[in-house]
Amino acid sequence: MTKYVDERGNRVSTDDTNKTVDVSGVEARQGFLGRPVLMVLIGGLVLVLLAWGGAEIFGESTDNDAATQVEQTTPSSNETTGSGQDTIDNTPAAGENAEPTPTDTDPTPQTGTGG
Repeated sequence: MTKYVDERGNRVSTDDTNKTVDVSGVEARQGFLGRPVLMVLIGGLVLVLLAWGGAEIFGESTDNDAATQVEQTTPSSNETTGSGQDTIDNTPAAGENAEPTPTDTDPTPQTGTGG
């Protein structure tokens, strides 16, 4: 008989290596599912939420945007004409009528026949 050496250095005979063992699916499983696994998953989620909340609180406490006062002004109508900005004043001069806006398409329907 040939002898094999296992991972610990012990000699194992071929009779021991050729054995077949009938095991059910539950017994062959590495670990059991159920409540212990669920508790580990819930515990991990709680720890992640606590870490996220701590990061949010720390971020808000070090944020200085709330202390900075931002002042926004709206331009008056005199500033928009001729102040060098990239705006166009389309209002007609006093006493003139406004020109109609050009259209890209013909408002009348076209037919496919050329008759």
